[in-house]
Amino acid sequence: MATMIALFAGLAVLVTGLTVYLDRRRSGPTENLDGVLAEQERLARIRALRSSFSSIAMHSSHGLTTDDLNRHHR
Repeated sequence: MATMIALFAGLAVLVTGLTVYLDRRRSGPTENLDGVLAEQERLARIRALRSSFSSIAMHSSHGLTTDDLNRHHR
């Protein structure tokens, strides 16, 4: 029984240590200008995708326009 408790305690310490290590590594500063520019570009793409596929954008569209309907029903 003591072996099982030690095993689970060791696993808990390992998971906690990895979590802290990865969190500190991820939130660190960017090392150079290339990293900053890549991050800005990624965030701009994410913002554009969020705005183009938002609920308002989807519900404001008209679906098929009359030109599309004529093209599909000939």
